[in-house]
Amino acid sequence: MKAKCPACLLNRIYQECRLVTDDERLTNKIIQESIEIIADEFRKGEINAVASTRVHRVVYSMLGNDDPYKRLKMRANQESLKILPFVVKLVEKRDTFKNAVKASIIGNSFDYGVLDHDVNDSNFRDYFQMEFEKELVIDHTSEIKHLCRGKVVYIADNAGEIVFDRLLVEEIKKAGGFVSFVVRAKPVLSDATAEDAKIAGIDRVADEILTNGKGAIGIMEEELPDITRERMEQADIIISKGMANYECLSESRYKNIAFLLKAKCEPVASDIGVNVGDMVAMLK
Repeated sequence: MKAKCPACLLNRIYQECRLVTDDERLTNKIIQESIEIIADEFRKGEINAVASTRVHRVVYSMLGNDDPYKRLKMRANQESLKILPFVVKLVEKRDTFKNAVKASIIGNSFDYGVLDHDVNDSNFRDYFQMEFEKELVIDHTSEIKHLCRGKVVYIADNAGEIVFDRLLVEEIKKAGGFVSFVVRAKPVLSDATAEDAKIAGIDRVADEILTNGKGAIGIMEEELPDITRERMEQADIIISKGMANYECLSESRYKNIAFLLKAKCEPVASDIGVNVGDMVAMLK
């Protein structure tokens, strides 16, 4: 956790409360409890995504709501499906693998609650086209494509974004890869679950759909099902989407991890060595 992480996390929690309740007393109680948990995690130097997972499990319990983002996730999926034919045409213009990577990264913009980041879901087609014209600041797509001919573990991030992940999964299958697609085991933030994967048609293109165990924000090693851990250990490459997965896996023991993300906050951007807003396809 960096200095800005607690403020961002508290802001997200406040926004979640607003999505669910008008009860100021309950909101105050949740914020108070969250401050104590976050302070403890910050002192321990915990990974931000892990700390966020722990505090959100308490917040959801206090709210009595296991999916505060349900409406926003439905909207994100609908907006993405609406412009999918337009995106397919963009992807097919030149290098389809690289373009599919870029499309999946632009989809990573569907991340509700990040401080100083706005989701442009009301005019996403124009936003998508504008972003598509930009270059990847870190571009390891050729090396990533080469490794995608083998066993691939694809760790998804957000709803909405997952619609464009399908395009990249299709390209990986064309390259000859076996794709194990990993989603959250249950709703958390705006992250994609098995339900979102079916809406996006991932079940029709990936070889299997797995979960991260208990619905952590990112990957918590101790919660992974045996089959997911086994696939990650045997993978020729792991495709890791988004910032939370980067936070959990950037210093992990797994080999060949491709981090595909839009750097939406200062701590992650700084750690990677790019600017906020930059698009990254980085192989480590």
